[in-house]
Amino acid sequence: MTAEKDWVRELAPGQVYFDYGPVSMVVTAVRNGAGDSALCAAAAEIVENNLRTLGQSLDMLRRYPAHVDPKALTGTARQMADAVLATGDPWLTPMAAVAGAMSDAVADFLWERGAEKATANNGGDVALRLAPGQKLDMGILYDLNRNGVDRVVRILPEHGIGGVATSGLGGRSLTTGIASSVTVFSARCARADALATLLADRSYIESPAVHTCLAAEVDPDSDIADLTVVTAVDALTDGEKRKALDQVLAEAELQYRRGGLRACVAAVQGMTATFDPEKILNDR
Repeated sequence: MTAEKDWVRELAPGQVYFDYGPVSMVVTAVRNGAGDSALCAAAAEIVENNLRTLGQSLDMLRRYPAHVDPKALTGTARQMADAVLATGDPWLTPMAAVAGAMSDAVADFLWERGAEKATANNGGDVALRLAPGQKLDMGILYDLNRNGVDRVVRILPEHGIGGVATSGLGGRSLTTGIASSVTVFSARCARADALATLLADRSYIESPAVHTCLAAEVDPDSDIADLTVVTAVDALTDGEKRKALDQVLAEAELQYRRGGLRACVAAVQGMTATFDPEKILNDR
């Protein structure tokens, strides 16, 4: 593969890295039984076009749901808004789904051009498309502040999972919760991204160990500048960890009934909980 753009780099046959503005994405594609780097590289156009068009809708995408008009949005911007509005939460802006929606756009491009197995991993928000007979082993992190995979689950086409996203303290975005990580499995990555943000937010508890400030103090340009975010969490008691996880599981149950969430895995300082009503998270 010869990259025409200096921000596109082949990592291995059928695996290409994009490093463009806010996008840091590893793209993989198997077509006709072999890794297809040229197909992966062609998806760079999708990233460029989406970043340009999203910039034109940025004002609307940074608003809270009560002030979002989805009919005024199209394409990826509309998918972001729809993913957030579907949760029913009043404090998630469409920006909560931006990384996942970008992953979906790239994965859709690969899939529509004949890939039988495709992934777009945008900083941990992974869109995947699997044809019958394919499989994907997905690593889960219990703590976003450290490296290393803590659990591996095998995803099959019949599971209906097209997106996996993780949020929590130490992630790329600010959080109002205390979870070390919350990983959500959904049919689309934009939806998984929004849900992971929401479930991580639901982990918040009142405790002297939890340190907070206004988001504007950390990032004056944040889309949630007027909300209180968690900056650090000291050692928690087992009871506090369990309370936080129970709150995440309660929200997971609600979102499952709303039809968006398929399963999730949450962790708070080494204590974990899994919501998997359909038993689709089979460990490898």
